[in-house]
Amino acid sequence: MKLIINGKFLTQKKSGVQNFALGIMDELIKIEPNIEILTPRSVHIEGIKTRSIGLLKGVLWEQISLPIYLLKQKDYLLISLCNSAPLFSTNNIVTIHDLAFEQPGQKWFTTKFTKWYKLLIPRIVRKAKLIFTVSNFSKTELVKYYNIEAEKIMIIPNGYNEMPVIEGGRLDFKYVMLVSSNNPRKNANWVIENIDVITKNGYKLLVLNNPENSYQNVTIHATKSIIEYSYVSNEEYFKLLSNASAMIYPSLYEGFGIPILESLSFGIPVVASNLAVFKESFNELPIYFELNNSNSFEKAILEIKNKVIDANDIIKLRVKFNFEKSAKEIYKYISELR
Repeated sequence: MKLIINGKFLTQKKSGVQNFALGIMDELIKIEPNIEILTPRSVHIEGIKTRSIGLLKGVLWEQISLPIYLLKQKDYLLISLCNSAPLFSTNNIVTIHDLAFEQPGQKWFTTKFTKWYKLLIPRIVRKAKLIFTVSNFSKTELVKYYNIEAEKIMIIPNGYNEMPVIEGGRLDFKYVMLVSSNNPRKNANWVIENIDVITKNGYKLLVLNNPENSYQNVTIHATKSIIEYSYVSNEEYFKLLSNASAMIYPSLYEGFGIPILESLSFGIPVVASNLAVFKESFNELPIYFELNNSNSFEKAILEIKNKVIDANDIIKLRVKFNFEKSAKEIYKYISELR
């Protein structure tokens, strides 16, 4: 059985989901070098061979060009790692990171995106041979919303991408970071409404936007205390993160929380909303606060100065959340299907 990776993500700007896919892909290639990686256009990645097919791009490529190519294959298994897959293909393994779009009353995404995912996701997960997800919380959500047998859903933890920290360019003030701030699910506006809590403790707020266009965008107004970045590369992100006093992660809903893992792995304190999924993955390493509770948030900000991430905890995190280990788990499940 030929293994094929849906490489649409390689033509997208990198965020958490794309980094997950890239980390898993890199490790799967080490296990099975002949795995085929299909993309909508030519993509150059050092040491990795990809194949461009079709004339379309984006969703149309995934739903038209890719399944047409697959029709010509005799025996294959398609691995889709980023929340979507072709509707008209049955030999699939799909990865669903979360079901944020299904949450009652949510206004986090555009209407077009929400309608499309509510059409797409239930169909592809029911047809999939296996479903991968990144936490027990997300597994429970999949069972709850789609009545899928729990045995069909495998938890494949996120991993940590080892990124070089580029020297130089250090900012000359203390700051805390807030990522994907233009995504309303990340609750950035509430933090900005409480900016005084941050500034009176000697910090500025760096807000980084996500390039994704499926959100109901939040408008951020930069001030002397709020510095906004419309987009940064992976290298720039890690450089900013490595010099931050803390990561603020006040999300209303998550399937995992990759920036928390990245921050803790750098030894950077995290101030996070007290979501059950964060406690599932990171126990008591973050500093938690009650959602939308200003007093609780202020107490958490005060804790930053005295918070030290123990070196042994960092080692444990990197062992627990490891792309090599996760890819081996995926390959084990694939081998059982073959």
